[in-house]
Amino acid sequence: MRIGIAQIDTRAGDLEATATRMVALSGTAAEQGADLLVFPMAALTGPLPVRESEQDDFLVDVMDALVRLSEEVSCPCIVPVVGALDGQPAPEAVLVGDEKILPLKMQAYAQSEDAGLADDEDAPAPDLPEFEFGGMRLGVAFTYEDLDDYDDFDIDVDAIIYIAGYGYAADDVDSALGGDLAENRYVADARTTGAWIVGVGSVGGYGTSVYSGSSFALSPEGELVASLPACEEGLVVAEVGGSPADGDEEVLPEVYNRPLYLWQTLVLGLRDYLHKLDQRSAVLALDGSVGSMVVAALATDALGPTNVHAIVDVPGDVSREACCQRLARNLRIDVRDAGDMRAAAFVAKPEDALLRRGIVDAYLAVWAAEVGGVVLSGADKTALALGEKRRALGADALKPVGDVYRSDVLELMRMRNTISPVFPSTRLAAGEAPEVGFDHASLPDEAWCAEVDQVLSDHIEYGRSVTEVAADLRDDRLVEAVLARLDESEPWRVGRGLYLMVSTVTLFDARRPVGLAWHNRIRADRDAASTLDRVTRRVGAGIGLSDLRGGPTSRKNAHKEPDDGDAGAAAPSRGDARQVKDALSFLRDFSYGGGFRPKGFGDAQDGGQGGPANGFEDSHGRTWPNPFSEN
Repeated sequence: MRIGIAQIDTRAGDLEATATRMVALSGTAAEQGADLLVFPMAALTGPLPVRESEQDDFLVDVMDALVRLSEEVSCPCIVPVVGALDGQPAPEAVLVGDEKILPLKMQAYAQSEDAGLADDEDAPAPDLPEFEFGGMRLGVAFTYEDLDDYDDFDIDVDAIIYIAGYGYAADDVDSALGGDLAENRYVADARTTGAWIVGVGSVGGYGTSVYSGSSFALSPEGELVASLPACEEGLVVAEVGGSPADGDEEVLPEVYNRPLYLWQTLVLGLRDYLHKLDQRSAVLALDGSVGSMVVAALATDALGPTNVHAIVDVPGDVSREACCQRLARNLRIDVRDAGDMRAAAFVAKPEDALLRRGIVDAYLAVWAAEVGGVVLSGADKTALALGEKRRALGADALKPVGDVYRSDVLELMRMRNTISPVFPSTRLAAGEAPEVGFDHASLPDEAWCAEVDQVLSDHIEYGRSVTEVAADLRDDRLVEAVLARLDESEPWRVGRGLYLMVSTVTLFDARRPVGLAWHNRIRADRDAASTLDRVTRRVGAGIGLSDLRGGPTSRKNAHKEPDDGDAGAAAPSRGDARQVKDALSFLRDFSYGGGFRPKGFGDAQDGGQGGPANGFEDSHGRTWPNPFSEN
């Protein structure tokens, strides 16, 4: 059978216009012989559900669009719809055509309920779709875990349609889909399942989430039979099933170039963010930092030079000011000098830098209003994490590189110069090395920046504790200083504007309660072991919850170390046993309620980049929603 992939960039929730495009594309796909056409996750509804108070009304309008599609498409189509379940995105795949509508996940769940499998922890997800179509057994996957289920549970399907729900993340090569087929997991998925893999990627910016496309089709042997480019719309129809014909032209996979891929994704995300808000212009301050210079180039590539306006503001640094002016000429963007602005001209002393920046921000806001544009900031993830310029007000509405570490921004600058040499300098400016409270004279600025970013990424993206990070880096002072800055800057980051999300864990995802007094510290293994040993001995001595809560047990007895010869320690009372049982019941109920869940799939604020679904993961990536056991 022939399966088509329609990689289209749409405006989330523009149901009528999107449905019209889908009908037209189904006609084109049918002319190319498609038996089934698949649309991306975000195409119709976007990747995130609407607010709870509007979900019912939104669903009614979505159903109207599905009814229209079922009546007008030229070939059967799979149209993803994203709703909400317990506040989290809940994707559904709807098969439409021949005046029929079939929700595939809903059907799968109903079948598992009938078979008594919905509550079986040893079975795959109860809503994992499997259905017959065109003489083939097809499955549908939305997450990496779904793909793993088809392999782990030996589910017999001929082809798996993987409708990717993840936005592009520079630290997760799998999110690039076909952009890295030479090395990533999808070839292995095809070979281990013995099924065709049809990867369908969304493309474009949806709010601050960015999707890079790169859809593909793989044979069970891992051979690429069809692909679509990154960051572009496209339609392809692939022969799925059987063996490739001898005369078929070989399809070569894209070569994954991380800086180039990230640059293209940021350009796409910036363009779509503005255009989908009916904005066409951007204004920014060029202050000589690598962030501001990279954002100027990103905006130019995204919007064109006539739609980018900049204020050069580098007081007292003739060299950096000249660098910014040259960049503006190379990019051919509209530029003004802050020194020519009356209010700023009177503020030139170094101690008045904050006041001057506030004045420039005010000019930026006014200029943006004049041209009908958006103010952009060059702040990067390193600056936001460490709270740099935390007292500045900031007029920016969007930080295009706010989820990119400074060392990676520098890499982007150098990569962009290989396309056309627009940047006069590709190094950190004086004073731009991250400041953490002590001197780094032993290391060059760039090496220091890389170490600081390594600490942040190990902790934020990879979820490693301060002790684990310090064990690898072997610089306790640096690790503690960087992560202390991260914690201290949390109140300042609240309300600092939006940024394009291009990592698996953003600073928003890694937030901590504002005002929390506790801070983690580097600790030896023996410290934790000693604490656990003391707790274990006291629990073994029969100390109940009432004692821990300051109950009637005497302080003297509560702190008494158990003795091997102490008969009372070996035989807890019936009351203590009851308290332990109550505690276990509480923990079990807490677990079932999601209390142990470390991270949800696609938090309502994270654009669907949250990674795994509810619960903890085992070594195979499988998810267990209820990790607590009374055993």
